[in-house]
Parts: sequence; structure tokens; C-alpha cells
Amino acid sequence: MNKRGAGISLIIISAALFIFRNVTHFIVAAIMGQNKEALGEGRFDFALEVTHSYSIIPEVIALILGLIYLIFAEIKKG
Repeated sequence: MNKRGAGISLIIISAALFIFRNVTHFIVAAIMGQNKEALGEGRFDFALEVTHSYSIIPEVIALILGLIYLIFAEIKKG
């Protein structure tokens, strides 16, 4: 795989990690909020507050590496 392909792959991985983190955060909060014994208006908001997602460091690293690979591929081409 050339540098351009590796850069695009890393950017796609970064986007997938970002989407997965946000979707799972809401799914876990929705599951936590489904307590039939205690119904309340702020239940989902409370569930969002207590469920913490992981760090964004892997996403940022993949994005930066992807951009570096793309930049070096264009510099080497020209």
C-alpha cells in the first residue's frame, strides 16, 4: 500500500472510532435509563452524565498520522 492509501485508511479508521464512541455512549445511556421502577424526565440526562466514553487520543493519533501520510505522499509526488 502506498502512502496515499495508508493515509486515507488511517483517516477512515479515525472517523470510525469517533462514530463508534459516540453511538455506544448513547446506547449505553439509553439502556441504563430503561429502569421501569423509577421514571423521570432527567433519567436519560443522568445516564449520559454517569456513562463516560474512552479517551479521544486514538482518534486524534490516527487522524494526525493519516494527514501526515497524505501530505508526504503529495510532497513526494510533486
